[in-house]
Amino acid sequence: MPVTARGVIFTAPGRAELEDFILPDPGHLQVLVRTSHTLVSAGTEIKAFLNLGGAGDDGRYPVRPGYSAAGTIEAIGSGVQEARPDLHVGDRVLTMGRHATHTLVDLDPNRLAAAANQRAPGYIQKIPDGVTDEQAVFAILASVALHGMRKVSFQHGESCAIMGQGVVGQLLGQLARAAGATPVIGIDLVAARLKRSRQSGIHEVVDASQEDPVDAVMRLTHGRGADVSFEATTHAKNFPTLMRLAALNGRIVVVGSLAGTVELSLYEELQRKELTIIGAWQPRAPVVSHHSFPWTQQRNRQVFLELVRAGSLHVDHLITRRGQPEDIPALYGEIANGPGDWLGVVFVWR
Repeated sequence: MPVTARGVIFTAPGRAELEDFILPDPGHLQVLVRTSHTLVSAGTEIKAFLNLGGAGDDGRYPVRPGYSAAGTIEAIGSGVQEARPDLHVGDRVLTMGRHATHTLVDLDPNRLAAAANQRAPGYIQKIPDGVTDEQAVFAILASVALHGMRKVSFQHGESCAIMGQGVVGQLLGQLARAAGATPVIGIDLVAARLKRSRQSGIHEVVDASQEDPVDAVMRLTHGRGADVSFEATTHAKNFPTLMRLAALNGRIVVVGSLAGTVELSLYEELQRKELTIIGAWQPRAPVVSHHSFPWTQQRNRQVFLELVRAGSLHVDHLITRRGQPEDIPALYGEIANGPGDWLGVVFVWR
């Protein structure tokens, strides 16, 4: 029986609303999931919300945001149990569904490739016991952090600076510390976020509104600078600062979606310091495993779920807002006003 669902829609720049829509019964190789929680990916979604380059290639509305959702399988179409015998009605699962009460996951790679030029079937993954739905919705952003981490190999004792202490920056800090980096230094302009960084186990924090980040990192690394730095913001203007605070032979990994352009001192800060600059864009992570690089997007998300279940990675303290559907328009307005005391924003759908 078709389902009447409700979801978020951006109808114009700065305008978020709720819309009702109909989802059919799941067809061949389709799975219907009733959503319990979704997580806002602030960097991506606010670009679409404000029409800053995230509303599709043509910048036109409407836009239906969201790609981090957890819920329960309500119905399974024909062929699913043969293709995915691990999936059953009642299972808790993680999907890349939009912000909505329900999502229909299509597992037919041929239909998806023809319809949307996608490289893989729709994503659906069981949530292990010991991991809550609220925790699981962080897996998509965690795969962004893990993809960035896999671009560098830490030596124990190397220093690490992370520009931006949003959700991805907080996860990078925990992962860097687990990889043996010391000190791990979190940099941000918002004191409330830096307080969360301490809870994340990050060794040192720098309030860039109160102290020059370059001076602070040099002090904390005894004049050497950061061996590895991560750019986890959306502001290109921060990048020259990372180059100045980097150590000789330092590596800088760009994980955030940097908007705009910026002037760089290539001779003084890049060439003479022999820096390595690495781009890390999670959609470039493979969806099909290869023996020389097995870290697919799906496997990175599974690693995150296993780390949370083991108590090695923590996300509960990163949730600063929980909103019911009627709260959603106001929450987007708050996020669009810029960094504040909010961090992880979770929509609760039931």
